[in-house]
Amino acid sequence: MENFTTRVELLNPDEGDYDLLHHEMHEALFYRAINHLGTWHDLPADEYDCLSDLTTTFIYNLAYTTAQAVIDIKPVNDQHQLKDFWIIVTKADGDRVYKLPKTTEISKLPPGEIL
Repeated sequence: MENFTTRVELLNPDEGDYDLLHHEMHEALFYRAINHLGTWHDLPADEYDCLSDLTTTFIYNLAYTTAQAVIDIKPVNDQHQLKDFWIIVTKADGDRVYKLPKTTEISKLPPGEIL
């Protein structure tokens, strides 16, 4: 299994769009925290982690489809601007190095995990 870090940035979002994106990404098995030596850490805003045996392209397509579904609900924001998104997927090759705060939100973790 490989870790994939995925960044999804919404362009011209309305209030609540990120909450919906977080929910939909969680349903698609992307989480907003990572585990290092038994301790969960928050990822930066707009970033998700996914542990999978699938390809980088598959993970990208999954994130793309999920983000597009959020945009499709209301393609134009309250200021009459078109909504869009950017995505980048990075496969972790080997050890990961980072400095992140410990998480305090169970909702960011995979199902069944504890803080």
